[in-house]
Amino acid sequence: MTEENRPDPGLLLKKLQYEEKEKEKQTKGKLKIFLGYAAGSGKTYAMLGAAHEAKKHQVDVVAGYIEPHARPDTQAMAEGLEEIPPLMVDYKGIQLREFNLDAALERKPKLILVDELAHTNVRGSRNEKRYQDVRELLRAGINVYTTMNIQHLESLNDLVGNITNIEVKERVPDSVFDQADQVEVIDIEPEDLIERMKEGKIYGPVQAERALENFFRREKLVALREIALRRSADRVNRIAEEERNILGNTGYHTGEHILACISAAPSSAKVIRTAARLSYAFHAQFTALYVETPAMQEAGEKTKQTLKSHLELAKALGAKIVTVYGEDAAYQIAEYAIVSNVSKVVMGRTNHRGIWRRPRIEVMEKLTHMAPNIDVYIIPDIRKATHKREVQIQRRRKTRWKNVFLDLAEITGVMAVATLAAYVLWLFRLPESNIIMIYILGILLSSYIANKKIYALYSSLISVFAFNFFFTEPYFSLKAYDKGYPTTFVMLFLVGLFTATLTRRLKQQSRESAKKAYRTEILLENSQKLRRCKSKQEVWTQVAGQAGKLLNLSLIIYPMEGSQMSDTPLLFPRKGMDMLHLKTCINRQELAVAQWVAANHHRAGACTHTLPDAKAMYLPIQDARDVKGVMGILLEERRPIQEFEYGLLIAMLNETGVKLQDTFLE
Repeated sequence: MTEENRPDPGLLLKKLQYEEKEKEKQTKGKLKIFLGYAAGSGKTYAMLGAAHEAKKHQVDVVAGYIEPHARPDTQAMAEGLEEIPPLMVDYKGIQLREFNLDAALERKPKLILVDELAHTNVRGSRNEKRYQDVRELLRAGINVYTTMNIQHLESLNDLVGNITNIEVKERVPDSVFDQADQVEVIDIEPEDLIERMKEGKIYGPVQAERALENFFRREKLVALREIALRRSADRVNRIAEEERNILGNTGYHTGEHILACISAAPSSAKVIRTAARLSYAFHAQFTALYVETPAMQEAGEKTKQTLKSHLELAKALGAKIVTVYGEDAAYQIAEYAIVSNVSKVVMGRTNHRGIWRRPRIEVMEKLTHMAPNIDVYIIPDIRKATHKREVQIQRRRKTRWKNVFLDLAEITGVMAVATLAAYVLWLFRLPESNIIMIYILGILLSSYIANKKIYALYSSLISVFAFNFFFTEPYFSLKAYDKGYPTTFVMLFLVGLFTATLTRRLKQQSRESAKKAYRTEILLENSQKLRRCKSKQEVWTQVAGQAGKLLNLSLIIYPMEGSQMSDTPLLFPRKGMDMLHLKTCINRQELAVAQWVAANHHRAGACTHTLPDAKAMYLPIQDARDVKGVMGILLEERRPIQEFEYGLLIAMLNETGVKLQDTFLE
């Protein structure tokens, strides 16, 4: 075989992956989305019409949930279809209709209709979102017809918000939309839609009048219609190009790599959505990079929750999440971008500044200087601050000022002690160089107490003024008779400032190095201990021991015996917890959550979007195909696991799943 005729290994791998993906799709149901750009465009009506057409061809069709619109045409079209009775849920004294997922799975029709894909289920439901219900139906092999409007698509949220001036709360991940087997755009002229609204065919008189003044204005509808048509066309083009690439007809991948820089800043969500749209448009690899700085490690719980929501948003939009550690964010971003062949970096610029915070533009300039061949996109945070947000900002500022004053008081105290020590040396007539060394020691201690650069400047200034005031002639004056003193003051200030800055950096670098070393150590230790395991029981004990050491939380493991879950879970209480207390978490409700995780290969339970009322968070222990067991983590006071620990835990569970494939364990 000549070099020219040799098959491309990369292309062969893609073909194998494509064939594997197609085989997997054969076991699942197919999803068809009826897409509109506004309420009343005819999505539900078109879905019901398609259902009647399928019924004519002897397809087993069931209406799982149809939104109760007060529209005669839609109600008439729903007649003649078998309907699964809705689940009536009492919420704060109000009876709400919800889709009965369990009844649908038990009925298991060939095709089911589930209206309003973006709907948020009432609290206490198995899944937080209806699209999660739809995913369960698809995994069960049931075909699904559903409806949604374009403004509910996650990556378009900020774009649509700029057009409509309305923040859409209910959103659907782009992955759900892109993985649909078919998307049918229900198109209608904006003028016709407005006319329908005026005729009362969509809303009642009062609501219709309000809608015509706000959302249903022609220019807004035209823009939304254009977005819906363009996004649908992009989806079709992307599918076609991917298939041509698999068949080897063209080079599909452009070599573009989009990097979104994530933080807890308000603009970060917009950064992620913009980067997702860019990656989709350029058919590019999409990575979300988070630089964990020492300041972020000491941030409040609310800030950490905001960051977590941004990381979850990036995952939902298909980004690969990467976390690096360092003080200089620009350096870390540039280093990763160069090593990973990133072509475009998307980062935010918030309009809200903290105390003594450097403008974000300095970071951007540093990045472009270090990586000049990379395009940098700046996304400003243009949100108008609401009264509630202004109150929150003012409250945070007050808290920051309080913390600043406390830190300044501590540093002043340290420098006062240094001055007393220097006074003792002065009484013994020791040289001034010894007194200067005492002040440098005070600056070092101040740098250890407080991390911000401004405190290093403050302690250095105090040392200069104190030395001049107390220990140079004339005493108790800021004057200095000796001509050499100004040089001494400048040198004391510069040496103190440099020493303080260096101490602060070394302190932060030691933290980061310790964190990296800890991650490497625990993964290496887990790998070595797993290799020595000779039975499944040893594997379970080992992974529970390592996970317990990492989290300091009680654990429950449900091993899988073939396709069935073991009736006797393994209990691993944390140090200080009674085994009897852990046994109270073994009940039918918790077992049902664990069984759901095993069946769906996805996490559930406390602090997740699926069955969140459970006492524990349940994670699958799996290899490439099968779930080998389920680990339950008892979250005390429902505190979520931090991202660093969660990443380590997932790596450990994945390695455990691979270990359980070993033939000697079978």
